[in-house]
Amino acid sequence: MRLPVSLSEDYVLDVPVAPEALASRLRAAISVRPKRAFGVIKVHSEWVGLVGGKEFDVWERQQHATHARGRIIGRRGGSRVEARIGLTRHAGLLAVLFFALFAFVALGFLGRPEGPGSGQASVGVAALGALAIAGLFWSYSLRQRAALRRFLNEVFREREGPTIAT
Repeated sequence: MRLPVSLSEDYVLDVPVAPEALASRLRAAISVRPKRAFGVIKVHSEWVGLVGGKEFDVWERQQHATHARGRIIGRRGGSRVEARIGLTRHAGLLAVLFFALFAFVALGFLGRPEGPGSGQASVGVAALGALAIAGLFWSYSLRQRAALRRFLNEVFREREGPTIAT
């Protein structure tokens, strides 16, 4: 069964740089401490992860539900970066658990004879609440994926060398 909304996406990039250099770039990028305002408030994303050989797993420290897991493959004239950006299994299970808990509580309120759940309007409100929660989870997932994609592009794209003005 295929979900109508994708919970992950592929990232593929061909770069004319050696795999070892790309892995070094990634290690350097995830070891950078974030800039902080007044020494306390984080003003930029803090990327953390694991780089082992030519495989990697990267995520944002505070928004760790979405990871980029991939590898760097050597090719003639450079490298190919292949990654899967998506929810971790843990985050997916928590979302399902949270949704099931919401449904259980909503059905409990709707099943009480003396409670507010006596009409079709209450069922509609509960369904709208469930859709709103699902929409929020999905929109946060999209935002985290976009941020991870930007980070990977920043790290792996071929950088322009210094230009000499004549």
